[in-house]
Amino acid sequence: MLTVRNAAFRRVLARGAQLYGEVEVLTDHPRASRLLAYFRKEEDGRLQLVRIMREDADPAADAAEGGAFTAVADVTELMFSGPDHAAGEDRHVFGRQIAAIGEVREALERHL
Repeated sequence: MLTVRNAAFRRVLARGAQLYGEVEVLTDHPRASRLLAYFRKEEDGRLQLVRIMREDADPAADAAEGGAFTAVADVTELMFSGPDHAAGEDRHVFGRQIAAIGEVREALERHL
């Protein structure tokens, strides 16, 4: 599992009636050093990590556009499936790591 180096609450997104808190996560993995984690608040009040997105810089687009272009990929299943992972438990542990950094938990609780 990745080690979280830093995390910061970014914003709240609404999808239908559900609110999601977006958290920028910096990790120790060279190919997934910057992730976006999405949390929601469950009916029992607990925070649930529901999705992890990786932003990938596209060097070809950078050259053509003269600036940074970022493609976004959902890596939730990739991170939390397979023989080396206990999917549900890994997701909970990773979510707790993120929420424990700085004021992330307080921001999520306040906004969700």
